[in-house]
Amino acid sequence: MNPLPIDINERSNHFYELTWKEVQIPMRDGNYLAANLYQPNVDGSFPVIMTMCPYGKDLHFSQFAPANPTIAIEYTHSQDKGPLISWETPNPEFWVPQGYIVLRVDERGIGNSPGKLDILSNSLKKDYYDAIEWAGTQPWSNGKIGLLGISYLAMSQWAVASEQPPHLACIIPWEGTVDYYAEFCYPGGIQANGFLSFWWKNGVLAHQYNPDGKFSEEQLQANRTDFPEMVKNNPLRDQSWTNRFSDLSKVEVPLLSASNWFSAGMHTRGNFLGFQNAVSEHKWLEVHIGSHVGAFYTAQGRELQKKFLDYWLKGIDTGIMREPKVKLAIPRGGNNYTWRYENEYPLKRTQWTRFYLDASSNLLSQEPPQAKAQLCYEGDKECESKHWAKPFMVKEFSREENNSKRVLFETDPFDNETEILGPIKLRLWASSTTDDMDIFVSLRNIDSLGNEVVNSGALTEKFPISQGWLRASLRKTDDELSTEYKPYYTFDEFQKLVPGEVYCLDIEIWDSAIVVAKGNRLLLEIGSQNQSGCALLTQTGDDRVWDADITLYTGDEFDSYLLLPIIP
Repeated sequence: MNPLPIDINERSNHFYELTWKEVQIPMRDGNYLAANLYQPNVDGSFPVIMTMCPYGKDLHFSQFAPANPTIAIEYTHSQDKGPLISWETPNPEFWVPQGYIVLRVDERGIGNSPGKLDILSNSLKKDYYDAIEWAGTQPWSNGKIGLLGISYLAMSQWAVASEQPPHLACIIPWEGTVDYYAEFCYPGGIQANGFLSFWWKNGVLAHQYNPDGKFSEEQLQANRTDFPEMVKNNPLRDQSWTNRFSDLSKVEVPLLSASNWFSAGMHTRGNFLGFQNAVSEHKWLEVHIGSHVGAFYTAQGRELQKKFLDYWLKGIDTGIMREPKVKLAIPRGGNNYTWRYENEYPLKRTQWTRFYLDASSNLLSQEPPQAKAQLCYEGDKECESKHWAKPFMVKEFSREENNSKRVLFETDPFDNETEILGPIKLRLWASSTTDDMDIFVSLRNIDSLGNEVVNSGALTEKFPISQGWLRASLRKTDDELSTEYKPYYTFDEFQKLVPGEVYCLDIEIWDSAIVVAKGNRLLLEIGSQNQSGCALLTQTGDDRVWDADITLYTGDEFDSYLLLPIIP
């Protein structure tokens, strides 16, 4: 795709006064979507930045999901404020003066848009397509539409981009899942109902279309597809899922995919897969750390967004085409990091290094253990972890905790500072006392005093290096799509276990990065409970495998190991 021709004196910075109004965007079925049109108060045509989501176009950032105490904190610390800013959306008060139109659309069945609410659906893709094509042909539009937004607003970008609307010029999906099944609702095949239930009730249902409050609860229920029920009733990744999300082989527009190293169980994975598998000729990857929305609204984040959008929507040579394709935060714990540019991901110079588990010593070592050994931990039979699910209550990790529902493996202290960056895999030989088992894995950085070095992440300031999950009956992988360092689960059939029989399980631990200081150790935690450090990311449903006691096997043919991406 070629940028628009421009006058040699065109500048990338402008100042236009802002005006706005509500408009109605016609859909192919005769319905309409309501949208706020924020535009420069002058004659002329401008590029359009569009969003579509279920959060209500008129709701202020600070008012979103009042049951979530972190929202107010996020707004307080945000570098971007003002009366028109909305949760996870670009702020018109920044973009309009820069010579952009911002079009904020209420999804069908939300806010002022009538119709049946059906989030993250195939119908959402069609509505978004129609809205893009309408905006691309209006007299105030230059015909170039870009998409920009966080989380849900990024998920819907991936989806509509695979529909290839002609006026869509580029996308910036910022911390946004691609595969709704494997990354949002069933990571590792285990239903992550904790966040889903809270988000559906407080983030979506609160904004369902209900003019003047005239609809009864029964009418509202009849006018929506209950997403948590859909999730619960579809435990396999079948067509009911794949119809909803993006086909990356059809995503051709230029894209800037922005991920967060410390958002495991939510969005991290999708932005990597989107960057790696979209067929776009022009694509970039940025990976930051910190809060879920923080980096988006910083001056540094907006500079990156504007450099990308000015080129693809205005045709201004911003230098983006000469920049390396990958920009990575290199974390050192807490909120400490440095930036580094790379040319690909994963990095070609990665040294894929096995650390073998030894059940006789609880050690992780690059040398395979000399003899076979086994180690057991109990299932969460009392459903203790179900009570950790109170929203925003953090389950603190303790290395010294006497917990029969987990086992810990540690490396020796590192002789040198060591960088880990990329995909991580755990190969585990295990058996269960029942016909299934839910396995939860955390990888942690332990300092010389035995304390965990935690990281500033999307949902907590106490995030481990990364996490992994697997329901053993969904262990089947696709050999063509899997690699040495990342298993690709099909999630298309249950393969129940024979109690007591030993199985080889490849467990995906989500991509992450950390510089491990000299003298620190890595700690691998494996158990029947999700000690994530963030209570939103919980699995507490009735479908959980609570009763399985698990035995791990190491040594000889039981080559249980942790595969780490070491960067020289």
